[in-house]
Amino acid sequence: MDAALPVQIEAIEPGTVRRRPRRSRHVRLQVGDGATIAVYDPQTVVTPDAVGTEREMELSAEVPAVESRPTGEAGIAARSGGDAVTFYGIVVTVDEAGTEALLDVGSGTVRFDTSSVDRRLYVGDFLELADPVVHVTGMSPTGRSYEAYLSQLDSDDPAARREAATHLGHRGRERAVDRLVAQFRAEHDPSVRRAVVTALGRLAVTARRPDERPDPRIRSTLEAATGDEAREVRDAADDWLDRVASYWFS
Repeated sequence: MDAALPVQIEAIEPGTVRRRPRRSRHVRLQVGDGATIAVYDPQTVVTPDAVGTEREMELSAEVPAVESRPTGEAGIAARSGGDAVTFYGIVVTVDEAGTEALLDVGSGTVRFDTSSVDRRLYVGDFLELADPVVHVTGMSPTGRSYEAYLSQLDSDDPAARREAATHLGHRGRERAVDRLVAQFRAEHDPSVRRAVVTALGRLAVTARRPDERPDPRIRSTLEAATGDEAREVRDAADDWLDRVASYWFS
């Protein structure tokens, strides 16, 4: 079952990025009306570049306590300085086995494991999910589709191509590498080449899991960009090569 909430990445906990061995990432997410969730993210690599950006994240919750509430408003409330969060909402889906359910909390939905619930849940139940541990299972910027941004690289407008490269870099999908590498080779506008370099650098540290290496074409393109005629492109390439080397090859 899909579950998604519009969130803003507030901060990455100190010491959880670029440390070996890389076992997990911890991120603070601002959700809904300002509630903050401390997220344990074992699969998706969230880099410092993501701080301050808006995302739509698929979430699941392991819930130690579920309480019925006869009436109330859907929403999210943070407690204990943001280290705990409570979801209030209506059950909108329960799977056939009764082991997973989807809770509508107003600003989005949260999928949760019902194994700790001592009774059967039904669609329409109003629940309070207390102190869940939330796991990120995927992330992507809100708005237009991935394919739309891939097509936008063909635009005659440099600003549109620059926007497309920027969004593709935030998506963390390696199928954009082909297009971005080709775009760098053909691109005549230095601001777009810089955006492509940044996108490729981001993909190198977000598109794969910690036990995998990035597409070698990313590194070769970044190396080629260090000799670009535009200083802004050279500087971006140097910066991202350092980050990629630090993250994957140190």
